[in-house]
Amino acid sequence: MVNVVADVNRTDRRRYNSALRAEHADQTRASVVRAALAEFLARGYAGATVDRISERAGVSRPTVFAVGPKATLLKLARDRTIAGDDDARSIAQRPNFALIEAAPDAEQALRAFASISAGIVERFADLNEVLRQAAAIEPSVAEVWRASEQERLTAATSIIATVSAKGPLRDGLAAAEAADILWLLMAPDQYHRMTRDRGWPHEQWARWYADTMVRLLLP
Repeated sequence: MVNVVADVNRTDRRRYNSALRAEHADQTRASVVRAALAEFLARGYAGATVDRISERAGVSRPTVFAVGPKATLLKLARDRTIAGDDDARSIAQRPNFALIEAAPDAEQALRAFASISAGIVERFADLNEVLRQAAAIEPSVAEVWRASEQERLTAATSIIATVSAKGPLRDGLAAAEAADILWLLMAPDQYHRMTRDRGWPHEQWARWYADTMVRLLLP
């Protein structure tokens, strides 16, 4: 009986230690990604270095490389910026996304999406510029850029399907064309141009964003 209890205790300790190691690894990874994000925003992709990322994160160079090379770090920084935190759940799995499904009609569903999307674009616009510029010179980053553009189209297509199930689209507007229009409106460089280049406050842009979606997509 004693041996059985001892074995159970050892098993519990191993599980506990394993959980602690996994938690520490997750925290270290998150710290490296946050440091990479800060470095990319401060210096761009070409100017960012692993040395400065390791200094920002307070870890060694090998620890940074264990998370990934610069292109991977940029992709992970992109993912974190879009999510807004270190939560592993996708945007579609977040509680506020349920507001789109719960909306009683097409316009309210589209405006609910516009509100969520505006927050994402606000967070991501500056890093998207880093990603866009790096994609022009770095093939591995170009792959990240293409995937990012495709993910936005996939999201737009899904939203159009949800919205059109609640009410008709504008007369003569096919679902595929509506998804293309939404894909364009969602592009972070649109936000960057209007807020950084033209000086619009975020609130003004967000109102225009939602209103434009409704005008272009719905009757």
